Amino acid sequence: MEPPTPDQWTALLRCFILLLCMAGAALMDRWQRRVPNEWWIRWGVAIGFLLLVEVILLEADVALFLGAFGLLAWCSASVIGTPSLKDMRGGSKIDILVAVWYLLGITGAGASLYLHAPNAIWSLGLATDAPMFQLTDMAAVELAESRGWLLLRLIGLGIGIGFIEIAWRVRLLHGGADAKAMIVVALAIPWWNGIGPLGETTAVPPVVSVLIWSALAFLILPFVTISRNLRIGHSGPLRMIWHAERWELDKIPGHHVWILSDVIETADGERTVRERMRPRRKRVDPEELSAHIQRLKVAGETSAWITKKHPFLVYVLPAIPLTLILGDPVATVLYNLGI
Repeated sequence: MEPPTPDQWTALLRCFILLLCMAGAALMDRWQRRVPNEWWIRWGVAIGFLLLVEVILLEADVALFLGAFGLLAWCSASVIGTPSLKDMRGGSKIDILVAVWYLLGITGAGASLYLHAPNAIWSLGLATDAPMFQLTDMAAVELAESRGWLLLRLIGLGIGIGFIEIAWRVRLLHGGADAKAMIVVALAIPWWNGIGPLGETTAVPPVVSVLIWSALAFLILPFVTISRNLRIGHSGPLRMIWHAERWELDKIPGHHVWILSDVIETADGERTVRERMRPRRKRVDPEELSAHIQRLKVAGETSAWITKKHPFLVYVLPAIPLTLILGDPVATVLYNLGI
């Protein structure tokens, strides 16, 4: 087995830093339900720097380097926002610097496409000729081909970042911390090259595979919840025991849960307790929670059905090593099924 190359060592170091970052973020998400911006900035800077180092080790030219630099500018919008003309006219140095950062990135992306896209298209088998074959030096041909592949990797990274942006805007990723975490994952594992997982991989960016592994972990929750309910003697109703638990009312305050039981007034004016399948997706302050519990107590209830607020980052953390070791779950399953 050949020893890792310098760019592979850089990728491994980036993954190690990612695990440390996500471990701390998962703990904060678990206990505080909040991960401050400073956390993502601190770790994101280290991971972004190592990504640029790897790009240099892969023999990128100035255009490709600036293109990668521009992708970092795009990612920075999630923590520092985007520059505005109003603030730049007002002399905001940070807005001016970020605007220059964007401009350099756009220039690099355009130059990279102009210089390396024809070679990249040939590498994909979509062209019969490429400009690199006009070179007489074999080393120069190999360098041109590797830069074409690097362009494709950066495009894949851009697709991954764009996917996260869309997922956040359509509420597939609910919290800002969730989106920031996935952007950090995308920068730490931008492509499959250099990782060498035991499972299968595809052209799908690794960050999508991390999301799939995280979703698979969520699928285990109903079985865990049913088992817990049966163990304490709650065997029904079936529509509740797979996603909710029955807690004593006095136990609820101080825990990150939604109360599914509530007092409603029927058409004939009678007040009765009913359970919802889904919680109301709104922030409940302590006063509202206390009033809710008091309503249930007045109705004669001593317990209520609740569903726990599961912090997403707790499931992202184990999904990262699963991705690094087993690769893309969908591709691996399809390969083993012979499809």
